[in-house]
Amino acid sequence: MIPMIMPPLAELTILVTRPEPRAAQLCEQIRQRGGDAIALPALQIEPVSAAPADAHDMVVFLSVHAVTHGMHLVQQTPGLKVAAIGRATAAALAAAGLPAQIVPDAHFTSEALLAHPDLASDAPIRVLIVRGEGGRQVLPQTFEAWGWEVTVREVYRRTPSVVAPQDIAAIEQRWAEEGIDAVTLTSVETLQNLLAMLTPQGRSLLTTTALVAPSERILEAARTQGLQGTAILAAAADDDSLIGALAHWHTRAREH
Repeated sequence: MIPMIMPPLAELTILVTRPEPRAAQLCEQIRQRGGDAIALPALQIEPVSAAPADAHDMVVFLSVHAVTHGMHLVQQTPGLKVAAIGRATAAALAAAGLPAQIVPDAHFTSEALLAHPDLASDAPIRVLIVRGEGGRQVLPQTFEAWGWEVTVREVYRRTPSVVAPQDIAAIEQRWAEEGIDAVTLTSVETLQNLLAMLTPQGRSLLTTTALVAPSERILEAARTQGLQGTAILAAAADDDSLIGALAHWHTRAREH
């Protein structure tokens, strides 16, 4: 008899907290791999008006949302270098007709981007950073220390999602009665807003639930908040990386 092959996420229930529409996309990917997914976006994305930028030698996009809301600011001049913080951002740029030449091979953080060998320039250049409001200052400060001329355009803001109390109650009831195996956390702000959205019962349930996140910084913030569930580190914040980390964790758990 041919053994039945279990889908990689079979029997897992995942709470997906990233903003829409990407939450729905990730939920669908989880279901296609045999898992169950519950969408509870902890953030929503609002576009912000930003002035067009002058011509630059390089443009750096720090998220998929930066591509969605900031592509129109870029002057696509000959020789323009394009950098992306990670694979999902690079894919969004390619789909928009502006392929990135500079993408970190792993980790997908500001520090990883700064370490990319193709990012360095011996001469001062003009660089445009496209990001959301309140982003980290690592990139602009480092570029300025290199002698580069830096322009930052913030093209969207993250705001807490508004979810009806009865919807939160329904998710928490299911969590308590049937269990949720893991929660996705794609930013520290997502974690903070999720904690604010949940009732004391929900926060108690979250305390021991596994967390999948694309950076140690997010997982450390969770530990600081007293969350003690298994920490699952994904290679990046894109859907494939999150699903791959969950599948690897689930396979190891079944083997033991």
